[in-house]
Amino acid sequence: MFCYKTMKKLTAIILLFMISLCAYFNFSVFNTETAYAADPVVIVIDPGHGGVGGRNLGCQYNNLSEKVITMETALAMKAELEKYENVVVYLTRTTDVEMSLQARADFAKSVNADFMFSIHYNASSEHKFYGSEIWVPSAKNYYNKCATFGNIESQELAGLGVYQKGVKTKLNSRGTDYYGVIRCSVENAIPCVIIEHCYIDHGSDRPFFSQTDSFSKFGVADATAVAKYFHLKSSTLGVDYTDYKYNTVSTSKSRVADDTTAPNVCQISASAPDAAGNVTVTLTAKDDQSLVIYYAYSLDGGATYSYLQPFDANQQTINFTVKVPSGKSSNIVVQAYNQYELFTTSNVVNINY
Repeated sequence: MFCYKTMKKLTAIILLFMISLCAYFNFSVFNTETAYAADPVVIVIDPGHGGVGGRNLGCQYNNLSEKVITMETALAMKAELEKYENVVVYLTRTTDVEMSLQARADFAKSVNADFMFSIHYNASSEHKFYGSEIWVPSAKNYYNKCATFGNIESQELAGLGVYQKGVKTKLNSRGTDYYGVIRCSVENAIPCVIIEHCYIDHGSDRPFFSQTDSFSKFGVADATAVAKYFHLKSSTLGVDYTDYKYNTVSTSKSRVADDTTAPNVCQISASAPDAAGNVTVTLTAKDDQSLVIYYAYSLDGGATYSYLQPFDANQQTINFTVKVPSGKSSNIVVQAYNQYELFTTSNVVNINY
């Protein structure tokens, strides 16, 4: 009969052997479910606005209500994301209710969200701007994560054909994030971005929301960007982004402030008119702090301007053609806009035809 000490020693030897055997065959007797799977990614999708009256409605234009279409996009984004493995998705609201920005951020915190995506659409008072833009936190340890995602999201929206205004920050008078949902989320230690998908009041963006399922297509694009960022995979969709490569934005040493100054260079020259009155204008535009994304031209010295034209943000100098009227003098002048919608006016070039 074994004594107590002998029994204890034998038990320890058997246990050590079992642990060694499990390690050799790469499994665990303690937790077989978590030995091969990481914790699920927790995503919160925030359909912007909701409720009755004022800012709760969001943008309103031609029978489109932002609070309605953000929900359509958010539901499509959630449905698409849930086709991926190892992800849990929540909505801040599922009905047309008013919800404070703090409450949205607090909900994300209550479910231990890894990221919150606030879904929005745009409009401008003069109905002159178009394209998508992504707003991100300015704080150094959140800017890099959110700007990195923002670049992926921008690529997905560009793939739909939407013009890109870029990834941006905006500070308030206190030097913190201007947008409340971002500010409150960062205070809750949750990365958050605002996705402004397009302008519902501009003809350039109309093709992207004129079809029945347009707003759902935006949600699918959003979900794809999230899947790429978090390296998700889906057997249902037959896609695997586990090894998807993207450039990571460097962490800033301080807050990343928005550009509050207009482009520092806007200069033009022009060719002589051809027989048909066509003039080639050479425009050089530069902004040391942000992207130049639009330009508009005038033939009457700045009294009236054309619609905003896309400016290739990868270039500093572009050429474009205008037709000047015959029998009179034309004074060509150009305005170059940066991604914060600030503009600089060029010199004037006089053309006689």
